[in-house]
Amino acid sequence: MERHGLNGQPVTAAPTMLRVGLLSWVLTSLLVVLMVLDPYAASATHPLQLHGALQRDEPLGIVSHRGAAALAPENTLAAFRLAIDQGVDFVETDVQLTADGVAVLMHDPDVDRTTNGRGALADHTFEQLAALDAGSWFSADYAGERVPTLIDFVSLLDAAPTSAFIELKGEWPAERVGDAVALLREHHLVHRVVLASFERPTLEAIRALAPEYATILLTRELDDETVDYALDLRVSAVCARQRLLAEHPQALTRLRVAGVGAIAYTLNSAEEWQQAMEQGVDFAVTDDPVALAAWRLAAGPAT
Repeated sequence: MERHGLNGQPVTAAPTMLRVGLLSWVLTSLLVVLMVLDPYAASATHPLQLHGALQRDEPLGIVSHRGAAALAPENTLAAFRLAIDQGVDFVETDVQLTADGVAVLMHDPDVDRTTNGRGALADHTFEQLAALDAGSWFSADYAGERVPTLIDFVSLLDAAPTSAFIELKGEWPAERVGDAVALLREHHLVHRVVLASFERPTLEAIRALAPEYATILLTRELDDETVDYALDLRVSAVCARQRLLAEHPQALTRLRVAGVGAIAYTLNSAEEWQQAMEQGVDFAVTDDPVALAAWRLAAGPAT
């Protein structure tokens, strides 16, 4: 049926379509502006960015510590490949900066324990670090393993089905946090990477520079102030020693009610895994993901 305006003349569909199109453009533009003003809200459409993303209804999740530290030289690509092959929920690694600002995977502040070198990691350039053997200390089978860069790790993760906890060790300058985030963004890993730190300035830099990334507060304390801070910073999980979680059940309850995950480190025995499961811990960080997976399977969902 032909429509007529107030003047009695036929009304065509074109102006109406134009108005609808214009309204759609305005609404889309408004949404883009809101996303720029609050990128955290924009990113919250993915479950990994929401509180509760690291809470589990299933039995104890597996975070493979430093790759699979009981089975291969820690924080090497060999250790990460082994963990990924086991189908773990997450692999965990530690990232530090060399003297010339390259992000590399190593836990200790010095290179003595896990390479054939000596001295503080921060005193080594990347070229010096790259010449070290990071596998022979563990086993002759791993002779020649090198200290990986964050780029090496991300490239490995890019092609794998596994997610990752990446701990930025120590206080990172905002510029270097930005570099790390840019690399992760380049590989589109926002849904598979959680950034962690013990250092509050580093976590705050992550939140400011990369609000779309989920975060973990690593902590050596679990008082009310710590929980308040975790909630204010909107972390996805708090990670602490199991003893600390056991000593502060009220903190664990507050986190659970708020939808924040609880992660215990580093658990390597059936007794520890059982206790963590009974506590309601969501994930266990372990050096031996193979043994934990076997125990979890034997324990069954009713445990």
